[in-house]
Amino acid sequence: MWLFSRETKRPSAVVAHIDPRLALERSKRGAKLVDVRSKYEYETGHAKGARHVPPSRIRADDTGLSRDDQVVVICSSGHRSEHQAHRLVRLGFTNVATVNGGLKAWQEAALPVRRGPGRR
Repeated sequence: MWLFSRETKRPSAVVAHIDPRLALERSKRGAKLVDVRSKYEYETGHAKGARHVPPSRIRADDTGLSRDDQVVVICSSGHRSEHQAHRLVRLGFTNVATVNGGLKAWQEAALPVRRGPGRR
C-alpha cells in the first residue's frame, strides 16, 4: 500500500431494520421519513410525515437531505426501501434505517396515514 494513497475509506454504515412504531417515534424526534414509492402510490396514501423521494432522485443524489440526517426509508413492503437505503449509504449517508414490512406493516399497526401530494 502506498503511503499517500488516493483511496479514501469511509466508515461503513449499516442499514438498520426497524418496526413501524419506532419509525414513527424517530420521525417525531426529527428523523427524515422518506417514501421511495411511485408518485401515484405516495399520493394514494403515505405514512404521516413522509416526504416523497423517488429512486430516480436518490440515483441523481438529489434527495434534499443532509448526509448527517437520520433517514428512515419506507415503501410498500420493505423491499424497495431496503435497496434505496443501501444506495443512500453508498452515497455517504451515515444514519439510515428501513421500515420492516413497509407501509403495509405501518397500516397494520394502525399508525397515521395521509393522502394527497404531501411533502417533497
